[in-house]
Amino acid sequence: MPMTPANVTARRRLDEIIRSVHRLRPLPASATRLLKELDDPHATARTVAELIALDQALTAYVLKVANSAALGYLIPCASIQEAVVRLGFQQIRSLVYSTITAGPLSARLSGYRLGDQGLWYHSVAVASSAHWLATALHYPDPEKAYVAGLLHDIGKLVLDQYVMADYNQIASMMRANRLPMWQVEERLFGIDHAGVGGLAATHWQFPTELTEAIRYHHAPNADLPDQRLAALVNLANALAPEDQTEDPVLAGKIIHPTTMVILKLTPEKIAPLAERLKEGLFVYQDRLQLP
Repeated sequence: MPMTPANVTARRRLDEIIRSVHRLRPLPASATRLLKELDDPHATARTVAELIALDQALTAYVLKVANSAALGYLIPCASIQEAVVRLGFQQIRSLVYSTITAGPLSARLSGYRLGDQGLWYHSVAVASSAHWLATALHYPDPEKAYVAGLLHDIGKLVLDQYVMADYNQIASMMRANRLPMWQVEERLFGIDHAGVGGLAATHWQFPTELTEAIRYHHAPNADLPDQRLAALVNLANALAPEDQTEDPVLAGKIIHPTTMVILKLTPEKIAPLAERLKEGLFVYQDRLQLP
């Protein structure tokens, strides 16, 4: 294809977006060490508790969740090690990701018209929905689904400045063509916020299945190493019971056809599933609060 001035400009902008990802700060060393420990088959509750104790904010958050009324425990949990045993390594992993992303996900994103904590509340709503749906649809690791839902929109943190610069054009293209923002991003930038999120997840050395779930949460692919994970996030993003005043197409809250195939769903099952989801989310209320 011949290079036109428009093509050159688009290529330069894509290159700048990729460089912005490479400039992202690394994850805190303490969090990286703790996540590696949680993946070690020889890890113990004691060693995990010792690493948690090095982070005051994480310690407080773990104890708060371990003593949540929603868990139904009558005896308060006073020690970190007891909290680790009570919650399990998988939920501790979710809390680690929540703690290290709460700050960035709480930022105001003017390009996406999200105020303070707007992205955080959306992310937790999708994460909680993904966890509930994973349980309902017999996915073996609901906490992994929670983390994927929590992180699915991290690419917006990088892409926001570019969306802001071209917002009027993006909004016009969305209305004129009835397209969700992520498809317009792809047309203008050569990459959408899901793709940018996948690059960021790679930069931070997230597990492959988590990275791919972030990258493909709008368009799951049956060839992914964990196709059900991406499909669950796509479904959760569409069904999360948030403000429903927006046009679901323009808001990107659409269930991809491949999701239906991967999760063995039919259109007749969606409405009752969404209703049950809405009723079941009360147990996740504590996670809405910032760590």
